[in-house]
Amino acid sequence: MTALPRFQLPLPAAEFLRDYWQQQPLLAPGSASGLEHVSVALLQTLAADDEIEARLIQGAGDGPWQLRHGPFTAADLAELPPTDWTLLVQSVDHYRTDVSLLLDSFAFLPGWRLEDIMISHAVRGGSVGAHYDRYDVFLVQARGHRRWHLGPTCDEHSPRLPHDDLRLLADMPITASHLLGPGDVLYLPPGVAHWGMAEDDDCITWSVGFRAPRLTEVLARITDEALMLAGDTLFSDASRTPESAPGQLQDADVAALSEQALALLTPPAIRDGLAQLLSEPRQPDAVLRDEDPAPLQSLLPSGTLVRRGATRLLADTKGLWINGEHWPLDSESLPLANFLAAQRVYARNDLEAHLTVAGRSLIHEWTQQGFFLSLP
Repeated sequence: MTALPRFQLPLPAAEFLRDYWQQQPLLAPGSASGLEHVSVALLQTLAADDEIEARLIQGAGDGPWQLRHGPFTAADLAELPPTDWTLLVQSVDHYRTDVSLLLDSFAFLPGWRLEDIMISHAVRGGSVGAHYDRYDVFLVQARGHRRWHLGPTCDEHSPRLPHDDLRLLADMPITASHLLGPGDVLYLPPGVAHWGMAEDDDCITWSVGFRAPRLTEVLARITDEALMLAGDTLFSDASRTPESAPGQLQDADVAALSEQALALLTPPAIRDGLAQLLSEPRQPDAVLRDEDPAPLQSLLPSGTLVRRGATRLLADTKGLWINGEHWPLDSESLPLANFLAAQRVYARNDLEAHLTVAGRSLIHEWTQQGFFLSLP
């Protein structure tokens, strides 16, 4: 069988989280494997699909830089120059479950923190320019070679090149350079400036991006859930004293109104609002597509149950969240929820040990709905 895609931290997870996570870059040579099955032809096929987000970036140095959005036909790609372009396909893990299996290697972080895997193909000189991301990313070199220049930590005030669509840095002092070959991995925390350039024509890079929800969206989801649970509750002030200045909004009234309103943000409302948000996939419609199990059959034995790449799971004390929807479970089936949410591949014997009569029925229903694949 073909090897599963895998990544191994070059140091204990506790040390990585203490010394590197969201603090400084980490180079991990030879720490990834099983990446060979994603080819240039596969990426071009995905980029031609009008339901899949794809971009094409052309340019070098100070520009000019050009961004085009897919889909891209074979004729579009054939017309490109021999150098200085990059094809990027977003959320490949949502459409190719075999790619998503790499994410099990990041179990040292909570599953909800993972976002997706973008995969790029670049020819010699291909790049997306000097930029920074607002989220953590592991850059995994699958084929060819890419040289990464790193710069200082940047933010929204850092000078940028004039461009309507690309947020490219106008100046990036180089603080470190790394040449990545197949199996090498570079971790970058949010804000670190970086500029990667392909050194050959068969350069394929997997970018494992992490979810960092906007706090405004977190607040909105929590509030929406609280409003749904609260009903039509009205303000009350049974202990009021005579008012000396009826035309003013008094501090005591501000405190009372806000206290009663914030009391609607109960722990169940907060937890359910967060779980709904964090269990929603980036590409929610991807799970509705048919998927050929053949790539998985070359990786895993017959009878294995596999979580589809577009399926996000979160277990709680009452059941299982699947792609933003909560499935209540009885107490006997709760271990099944934790088992499913903790990984993506379920060997037959391990799964059987967690199945109740109700759980077996749910697995059948969830498989029918496209959340899981059962390999023949």
